[in-house]
Amino acid sequence: MTKQRAFANQEREYQARRFGKLGRATVMTLATVMSFVALGLLIADHLYRPDTFKIEQLKITGQFRYLKPSDVEAIVVDNASGNFFSLDLDQIKAKAQSLAWVESVDVRREWPETLVIAVQEHRPAMRWGTGKWVTTSGRVIELPESIAANNVITLNGRESQAKRILMKATHWKAKLRAHGLEVRGVSLSDSDAWTLELYDHAQNAEFDLLLGHQDVTERLARFQMLFDKKFRFADRPLKRVDARYPDGLAVAHADPVSTNTNSINSSVIPSGLALAVNQ
Repeated sequence: MTKQRAFANQEREYQARRFGKLGRATVMTLATVMSFVALGLLIADHLYRPDTFKIEQLKITGQFRYLKPSDVEAIVVDNASGNFFSLDLDQIKAKAQSLAWVESVDVRREWPETLVIAVQEHRPAMRWGTGKWVTTSGRVIELPESIAANNVITLNGRESQAKRILMKATHWKAKLRAHGLEVRGVSLSDSDAWTLELYDHAQNAEFDLLLGHQDVTERLARFQMLFDKKFRFADRPLKRVDARYPDGLAVAHADPVSTNTNSINSSVIPSGLALAVNQ
């Protein structure tokens, strides 16, 4: 019994010493962690204090045509001054993007005291219907002021198809220029049918070219071939050309003397350039 009690006492003493060491280690660990937390808070407090690490320079970059850097500065200046680390970049970006001419904005810090705002302007490419524009990125937007532009193509269709229509119009503009034709309008109907509004420089007259929705490339090529051979220097200006026929064109001519749109002659021109058949 005496030996058992001795062993029990030794075990209790061992456990006491063990828990004592564990407790001291825990306390030391907690103290170390708290010291680092406190140090971190002190550093953060110093870094984020409004009177330290202040933004001293605002750099606004981009290619400006309709905007001025001062326009961007004026709208962000209240949010772009202050502590380098505490600036709300998302808020500054939203402010800059609220300007009507701004398409995109990138905001970043540049150590040690500079805020950089990179601005991409909307670049209007062609008109969209009445009062709107299509940008080079294919977005349809309303712009706050009139744009001085000559010979601008007007596009029409569903806004979801704006980029597609813009690409087609750009391609056809270059393709038809070689034939003395200027593209003034491109429309895509809800049924995916294409119509071009063309200006014939030789005749000083406008006419519509109907391409439909199938075999558009082939139909345009056939029209170009027939136009060069038969219509470019004809004595009667074109008023309407329907290229949706499988082997030719249906052509409506304006009166050669009067440009009255009610005075129109129609004929069918086969692709083999046989005699025109009066309708």
